[in-house]
Amino acid sequence: MLRFLSALILGLSLLNPAHAQRYNVPLATPPAGFAWQALPDGKAAALLPAGWYYRAEGQKGAPTYYLTQEQIGESGEFQTGLALQVVRKATAHTRHPAPEYAELLMLRTGFGRGQQVLEKAASVEGAWHKWTVRYRDAPPDADARIVYQLALANAKTDTLYLLTFESPEKDWAAAWPLGEVMVHDLVLDARQ
Repeated sequence: MLRFLSALILGLSLLNPAHAQRYNVPLATPPAGFAWQALPDGKAAALLPAGWYYRAEGQKGAPTYYLTQEQIGESGEFQTGLALQVVRKATAHTRHPAPEYAELLMLRTGFGRGQQVLEKAASVEGAWHKWTVRYRDAPPDADARIVYQLALANAKTDTLYLLTFESPEKDWAAAWPLGEVMVHDLVLDARQ
């Protein structure tokens, strides 16, 4: 019974961030230790922890934003942080409407070699289709990582947001409290 309750509580904690994004609202005062980072081509804003780094890449209409604990080197890799990919006009880029493409992506997430799904959830709220998955990634040639992914698809605007927060497994307990705030308080302009 205790195991069931623990699993239920963990499942609910994973669902809360997926249900907490804010749409079309002004930015509130950031929590202590965070500052708002505008994600201009993504029509979004995310909380950036103090001392972390910001980097934007990609083209207009499909940018990727990185908010990372360490600077990203030339290889584009980081240990702990959040990546947000935004795809506007998803059907034109993927040949699938945003909700359909997000679902296809998330069906495969966490099922690769050396990966173990820890939690998975899906929901629909109006035009928003949401999927979350948290998984352990333990490739044979690298240290294990915990990865949390959130796919948000706006059926009305055909926009896909794919958010990934990851950290080495040994650092997850310290990293996730920051990541959870970043995911929970993400602000999106859902009108475009």
